[in-house]
Amino acid sequence: MSTAEQTATTEIVARQWFERLTSGDGEGALALMADDVEFVNYIPVPGYNTDMNWIGTWRGVDQVRESFRLFLDTVDVKREEVLRVIAQGEHAAGVIHEISTVKATGQDFEIEFVQWLTVRDGRIVRWMSYTDPSEILRAIRGEAG
Repeated sequence: MSTAEQTATTEIVARQWFERLTSGDGEGALALMADDVEFVNYIPVPGYNTDMNWIGTWRGVDQVRESFRLFLDTVDVKREEVLRVIAQGEHAAGVIHEISTVKATGQDFEIEFVQWLTVRDGRIVRWMSYTDPSEILRAIRGEAG
């Protein structure tokens, strides 16, 4: 497959992923992943961000599903919007704007996060997520923003 063909395939998969993710179609999004997908959802830093129990490295679709469950048990997503998607070769990046509420505290948070995808053979094989978690942590801890 040429680089241009790979880029086109990656962009199609990435746009499907982001559309399904932001519309609440979690199972549809998971269907785009390779069975042995690696999901790196931030890096846990003890004493700082581990109140976000859904972060860390998850391997395989079942573990990613568990990460989603932990997130959705904690947070009520009010709105997610894809701001931009860029693809080149087997890599794609998407920037998403999110407004959510932490269920336990009733506090809202608003963030932008980036997801970096690696796509091979039409499936997501690696997925990394990045954001500044400060607003999420404030909302989890019930701290004023």
